[in-house]
Amino acid sequence: MTLHEEQERVQKAVSNSLSFVREDPWLARRVLANVKGEKTVKKKISAALVFCILLGLSIIGTAYALSSSQVAEFFGLHWNQELGESLKEGKIAQIGESVTIGDVVFTLDEIVYKNRALYGVGTARPVHENDVIVPMDIAENPEYFTINEEARALVEKAKASGGKLLTTDSMPTKIGVDEGTMLTPGCIGYYDIPNGDGSVTFSFEASDGFAVNEGTSYQILMESWVWQMNENGEKIEGTRMQGDWTVSCVPIVLNPSGEKTETPPVTVIEQDGYALAVPEAYRETGTLPVYRAVETDFTKAANPEWFNGTGAKDGADALDIRYKDDKDVLFADNARLFLSPEALFYNEYADEAYAEADSGVIVELIWMRKWENHRGEFNLEKTELSGITLAEAQAQAEALMEKLGIACNQYICDEALDMSLERIQTMGAIWEKAITDGELLVDDDYQPYDYSAIPASEEGYYLHYSPLGVETTAAGGRYGAIFYVNLRGIVYANIRNQFNRGEIVYTPEKLITPDAAVEKLAKEMSHSRYDKEIKSIQRVALTYEAVRAENKSEGMVFVPVWMILYQDASAARQNYSCYALMNAVDGTLIDASFQ
Repeated sequence: MTLHEEQERVQKAVSNSLSFVREDPWLARRVLANVKGEKTVKKKISAALVFCILLGLSIIGTAYALSSSQVAEFFGLHWNQELGESLKEGKIAQIGESVTIGDVVFTLDEIVYKNRALYGVGTARPVHENDVIVPMDIAENPEYFTINEEARALVEKAKASGGKLLTTDSMPTKIGVDEGTMLTPGCIGYYDIPNGDGSVTFSFEASDGFAVNEGTSYQILMESWVWQMNENGEKIEGTRMQGDWTVSCVPIVLNPSGEKTETPPVTVIEQDGYALAVPEAYRETGTLPVYRAVETDFTKAANPEWFNGTGAKDGADALDIRYKDDKDVLFADNARLFLSPEALFYNEYADEAYAEADSGVIVELIWMRKWENHRGEFNLEKTELSGITLAEAQAQAEALMEKLGIACNQYICDEALDMSLERIQTMGAIWEKAITDGELLVDDDYQPYDYSAIPASEEGYYLHYSPLGVETTAAGGRYGAIFYVNLRGIVYANIRNQFNRGEIVYTPEKLITPDAAVEKLAKEMSHSRYDKEIKSIQRVALTYEAVRAENKSEGMVFVPVWMILYQDASAARQNYSCYALMNAVDGTLIDASFQ
């Protein structure tokens, strides 16, 4: 088994085992730690994208020597040789731009663009030569800091020189193409390793087919952080320094050979009855419109006063906010509101009291029903519960969406579930038995929950909203709204809406056919980094996805795309599906599992 196949196997196994909790970022963090069996990882990710953790860098801590193709050599040495050779064929930009943040100078040395991904390496150096930078592997293991030989050597070095212990992080957070809309990549991995001269080399990979795609120039918004540490490996409160810096570059192919490479043979499979799903408008006209995509920003649109209005306990003021910044609000009763431009998460009692909160426990049970053993077992039965009806719950959810600037006429409530006391206790018994039988992993200090103690006031409705005309598999978690609503109001919300659909830009004369999309996918796979071949096509659906406009300076548009669910050899053996998104207007590949 190759390294890539092993990575795919592990990624798929984790995705399957966590499929019922993926939509809750807090719960996902807890379960991931149990699945991995450790408390730290060698990768950093955006909180809203926690499941990209297995797609980032997996790099060992050895020194790195600069060369004419720094990125290709680095990733070839620390990831795998095949990737390094592939990156030599990419578009390369040697940067050399620096910024000073706190006591550290960050320099972005080189960028490579290849197959809808940007790879980069840079150097972080202390401003003062007596300061010592602690690499990520050591800095993120404070419990081992006092016994790790390398860590102690760094501590002694700082003591001897009278310098400070520092640790750093640096990563891209938004990507622009040809001066177009700056977008957050769907997957970001970053890592650093120490060098012999006291500096560290930081590296990153930013990939997906939406934020990172073919262009002439790239604009990269970097975020870098510096913390001071004590000799026990703890970050010192109040020492965090953060800075944003933007780098523009025009990557080019270095040393083009001019020689034509032989095209690998393409296997075009016979289409023998895959499922085809298309809108009625396409059946009638053979085309669909292209719409303007209007970017959302929940950090500006959301008002904390819309949440937690009646959720206080023990006489606490529900709107008494203990902590607040532009992206994070912690209420006095431990309810948490987390915001990003394209996503909003709200959970009452989601902080340290989460495990004891009735609403939090109920939300866990809702995810549990999506577990493979119980998929489809629980369905809507009652439209009226204690103190709330299904219609009232939907009205509250849709009113919040409208206030946030989400057009409800572009969404449909495609799933509703009544959580009566009887159902809560039934689900709870299944959950506890799965834990007892070892089918679900939990923290060592987990205590069984008394579901019979939940009061009738916690009965409520789970609601799931999907965007009209967008396949959820294609959306990749970027669109959709989930709520749990009870007598107190909305006690849980998970909303993702990167763009709203605006006016029609134009209507193509015709779209490529589904068979043509499948054929193009086979060709793309034959040219990919990994040797993949389609074994079967399961489903092809015509849906919408936001991509950059042809003139990238005009922003984003919603275009019709063919979503293809297929199996390659590995997927067929393990019985899971891969996906690909093909632009139905121009036939270009937007994103795919094999990349």
